[in-house]
Amino acid sequence: MSTAAAVCPCCDERAQKLAAFTFLPASLRPDACERCVLPARPELSDDLPPFAWPRTAAEVEAGIAQVEAQYQAHVNTILAIPEAEITFDNTIFPMMCPPHFKTNPLVCQSKHLQHCSTDAVVREAADKATGVFAKLKAASKTNPELYKKAKLFTTLPEYATLSVYNKHFADAIVASFEASGLGLSAEDQALLQSLKDQDTACCAAYKKTLGEDKTVLTFSPEELAGCTNDFVEGHKKEHGKCEIKLNYPDIIPIMDSCSVEATRQALSKAREVDAYPGNLELVAEGIALRKQIAALLGRSSWAAHCTATRMSGSPENIKSFIDPLLEKCREGCQKDIEVLAEFKKEGAGGDLPGSTEGGGGSVEIHAHDTAYYSNLRMKRDYGVDSEAIRQYFPLDHVVKVTLEIYQELLSLVFVEIKDFDTWHPDVRLFRVNDEASGEKMGFFYIDLHPREGKYGHAAIFHLLKRNKDQVPVDCMLCNLPAPSADGSPALLFHDDVVTFFHEFGHIMHGLCAEGDGNATTYAKCPRDFVEAPSQMLENWCWTSVALKRLSCHKDTNETLPDDLLEAMIKAKNVGVGLQMARQIYLGQLDLAIHGDDVPADASGLQALVDEMRPRITLLKNPEGANMLRNFGHLMNQYSAAYYGYLWAEVLSADMWKTVFEADPFNKDAGMRYRKQVLAVGGVGKISEHLAGFLGREPSQDAFLESRGLVEA
Repeated sequence: MSTAAAVCPCCDERAQKLAAFTFLPASLRPDACERCVLPARPELSDDLPPFAWPRTAAEVEAGIAQVEAQYQAHVNTILAIPEAEITFDNTIFPMMCPPHFKTNPLVCQSKHLQHCSTDAVVREAADKATGVFAKLKAASKTNPELYKKAKLFTTLPEYATLSVYNKHFADAIVASFEASGLGLSAEDQALLQSLKDQDTACCAAYKKTLGEDKTVLTFSPEELAGCTNDFVEGHKKEHGKCEIKLNYPDIIPIMDSCSVEATRQALSKAREVDAYPGNLELVAEGIALRKQIAALLGRSSWAAHCTATRMSGSPENIKSFIDPLLEKCREGCQKDIEVLAEFKKEGAGGDLPGSTEGGGGSVEIHAHDTAYYSNLRMKRDYGVDSEAIRQYFPLDHVVKVTLEIYQELLSLVFVEIKDFDTWHPDVRLFRVNDEASGEKMGFFYIDLHPREGKYGHAAIFHLLKRNKDQVPVDCMLCNLPAPSADGSPALLFHDDVVTFFHEFGHIMHGLCAEGDGNATTYAKCPRDFVEAPSQMLENWCWTSVALKRLSCHKDTNETLPDDLLEAMIKAKNVGVGLQMARQIYLGQLDLAIHGDDVPADASGLQALVDEMRPRITLLKNPEGANMLRNFGHLMNQYSAAYYGYLWAEVLSADMWKTVFEADPFNKDAGMRYRKQVLAVGGVGKISEHLAGFLGREPSQDAFLESRGLVEA
């Protein structure tokens, strides 16, 4: 293999794409230098996750075939058990952890790289794995003979003697069969499966369009006025113009800081009008399919079908929850817009560059204005300069301290592993041990920086679930800025710090869940609670003690000065009316498109957005703009569930105020939280677990006080 970069076919590409990496073994690129191919895999051991990440499409396909064979053998084994010999161990437990679930390492190994491989061919193969495994899951849930075995077990004497944990699974498995249409005619069962397959394909196509978007906008440095010099220089190309993509590290600095309204408007238009071709039509197709699925299962809408097994219970209960909150935030939303309009009017008078409207009269705040003028408001009225604050949050320091805080709070120990198989050299791996016993609890990967083909937002992927001696494995994929080519550290806005802290809370939820098969299909937290633990943990990022630890100036190593820290905390609820109105709008839009009256096509979706956005957020929807083109939550497991963010935030505020506010680093409280909220996963009723943790039923009072909507 040549070591000369001049003749390496990969190095030029690496130089053009900071953080890109050729994901191929040396045997397939004999002409590439050592930096451009992956090293040999280390041997697997108990000190490593049980994954050998595929490096070619053929390896992915081999894994898929192996899972399919394991699944068929698994089904045959259960079906061969005589009725007289059915037990929990030979029938129910195998259904808890079948080979096509995330309790099998091969499932993750075959499909996870669709989100993060640098090889488009591998991503494509891994994406196909998702469809194959979805079909296996559907087949397992619609097998009448398997259902018959599970149902029969619930009539046997052993069923009455089961622990609460095991009884949950026996009941959940039976309920899952029945929810999959086994009570339907053979004809309707076939139709139901066909509809589900079509919806899966529709969502996959939508996701692919998002992941493979190639949109690049070109601006002169002058058109990026207000952005930092580092940002402008980091995006400048040989022709002197700056190239901007539609990922968060590019979008957020511009929408927050660029004083040229035409630039912000162009970026907003690209995301909501021009990019992601065909996605609006795919949303229309998907919601129609889900409506038909719900009807076959006896529900009036997909929203009614989904909420029936959640904390909310029904769309009507969500409305009763949301309507008072919308009423309380509406006045604040109007005031926030009026304040921002005054700032814009000042700009129109010449104090701020780049406004497209003339001075002297009234001005209108557009959606592309809110982040920019909110940033100015924070800076001028509250002394909160997001760019100045950013200097105190180098990425490496934030990651290090976040991990330290979680270890202290939850009585855990993280050990970084250096030699492991990976899909990219930037990925880090940690083993998690219980502090008191030293017991290995699991592993987690973190993959922090954007690159071509990678999942474009921030999310946690629960790769592997606990199963006897096998511990869980989680992965965090983010798109936080990478260090500059000159070695300057990556700096985070405070919002990025909160996001990282939040997402890491999901990792802890996955690794602290106890019991075999916990958090699998049969033991998931209700979708409207799953965000609550991480939202509760965001509060640490608003306490002076945690902010002092999380901050470290990139040049001086000083922590946030008291005046800046106090200004941040004081300004926490600035703009809350506008923020809450947007959150309510997103949740209500989700429920509307999954409700009784489903828009028939893309034009119907456009009409709905044109009506709902100004009514709820008090901001006009630009012509042709439709954020459903890139609202990926609604084309995955969050469909009819986005309201859950606000639902969960109310619960999280109650947990924080009741248990942690007085002493955020109380280890006894942290362990109680770990055992009573995280460890139980989705087994039993989370409302009962939560009441036990709080010592009473949850209340909205803490949330309303924390958001400044009522006086404390």
